Formats: sequence, structure tokens, C-alpha cells
Amino acid sequence: MKTLSRRSILWSLITTCGGLSVLRPVHAEDRCCAHCGCSGQRCRKVCRLVQEDKKITTTCWGMQCEDIVVPGPSTPDCRQSEVVCPKGPGDKDICAQRKRLVWMSWIPGCDPEIVTKRKLMKKTITKTVPSFKWVVEDACPQCIAAINPVIVPKGTKLPTAPEVDGALLLVGHNNH
Repeated sequence: MKTLSRRSILWSLITTCGGLSVLRPVHAEDRCCAHCGCSGQRCRKVCRLVQEDKKITTTCWGMQCEDIVVPGPSTPDCRQSEVVCPKGPGDKDICAQRKRLVWMSWIPGCDPEIVTKRKLMKKTITKTVPSFKWVVEDACPQCIAAINPVIVPKGTKLPTAPEVDGALLLVGHNNH
């Protein structure tokens, strides 16, 4: 019983301390630049557009066709036979009985028909396409000036920018 009460007290202390650390406000001097690592009051939030390559996969279905001949009804022709399992010159220790193999020859029928056999085929295609997303990060004025905004081709639909109080929005447009 004592271990259970100690566990519950320890758990409540951990959750209380964790909750207080989450509620602690972040001051400007606590921010560090995401690019150069400097800290201080000079850093500010920047909302910038980032281009990533995204792989998309699609499946194509098709058919492979092959023509085959289906003959008409066949008729029996002759009865054939052959002796198998004979004792050969190298079979000194093998004792086997001769056996007769019997089969019937057949004559293919008239009026053959050509039929197309279709086989379902699957092809998976993977393509890498450009994708855009917004990233919110802290940056100092020197790094903000050095950040090259992503050039977005005209007609490209972008995700809506997040609304962050006091954040600088960085995006470029291609005029071509």
C-alpha cells in the first residue's frame, strides 16, 4: 500500500512540475535564432515558405492480350505403347521390372477458333513533385536578410499562412 501512495505522490509531482514548465511564458531573450544560434532580444518570429519534394504514387491498370487457338473436338487415332524401365548396362544392383506405357494418339478437330486471352497487369508509378509548407521559426535580423525566399511559380496554390502575432512573412513570387 505504501508503494502505491508513493507512486501516486510522485506522479502528481511530475505532472504539476510539467504543467508549470508548459505554462511558463517565453520571453524574447529566451529565443535563439534557428539559423545561426545566437540569442537575445534581436530575434523575432519569421513565418517562411519552404519547398519540399513529395513522392506521390499512382497505380495504372491494363491488360496483356495473347491470341490462342482453340481447336474443334478431336478424335482418337491410334493406340500407342512403349516399354519403360528396362535394365541398362550400368544398372548392376538395380532390380526393376519392365513396364508397358500405353497412350492414345488424337487427331485435332476441324474449325479451330482464335480466342484472345487477357491477363490483368498492374504498374505502380512514383513521381517526385514539389510541395510547399509554412514554417514558423525564430531568426535574427542578419539571418532574415540572408534567407532567400522560395520562388513560387505563377498559378501554384499555396497553403494558407499561419496567423502568428508579430511574425514576419517571407515568400517570393515568380513573374514568368
